[in-house]
Amino acid sequence: MQKKNVIEGILLILILLLLWYSIFVLQGEEYYYISLGIMLIGIIGFLLSFEKSRPTVALLAMIAALCAMAIVFRIAFFFFPQIKPMAAIVIIAGAAFGAETGFITGAVSAFVSNFYFGQGSWTPFQMFALGLIGFFAGLLFRKRKSRLAVMMYGFFSVIILYGGIVDLNTLFFMAKEPTPLIVAGVYLSALPFNVLFGITTSLFLFWLFHPMLNRLERIQRKYRLIDKSGKK
Repeated sequence: MQKKNVIEGILLILILLLLWYSIFVLQGEEYYYISLGIMLIGIIGFLLSFEKSRPTVALLAMIAALCAMAIVFRIAFFFFPQIKPMAAIVIIAGAAFGAETGFITGAVSAFVSNFYFGQGSWTPFQMFALGLIGFFAGLLFRKRKSRLAVMMYGFFSVIILYGGIVDLNTLFFMAKEPTPLIVAGVYLSALPFNVLFGITTSLFLFWLFHPMLNRLERIQRKYRLIDKSGKK
């Protein structure tokens, strides 16, 4: 477990370095390469999390289905930008299958859905933010399944993690010389939208968490999605 934590820490540092490079060297350009780098690191972390076991085809198909669900829900709520169940699906993915799965679901969903909403310098920040939301959901709720706790996590993680990280894009690329006043202005102006996103995420978790989690756990037990033997 300690070795796994070290690997996760190294991968997290690599993503932070990518974001630093995107901000201070690339100036928001070449965001496709940064996005692909974040996704690649997430996939590496996902594969390394199995140690001597290996992910089954069924598990990979389930993760793809969760990503597709998050993407479709985001597009379906296009006219209500802050009212979407995307973060809720990512949290459920982490709670059902673990931290690494939560991260890759969040990162891939943000990246792919932005082919519809538009790619830009904000994409890597959205990928990292949603990935972290899924990652920490996996750490906190892999064993403990309290709906109230998950709802509270959904609310605060969207405001603190998603809002705090994604708004950095506005801060660094829209404001040429950030000052304390500009920083406060950026975050305060975005706060109502982040709070609304947090509230709706919490409500979607109230409706979806137990039904989806129960179904996913039944599928996981029935099809033994993680092959511990390493055999086909």
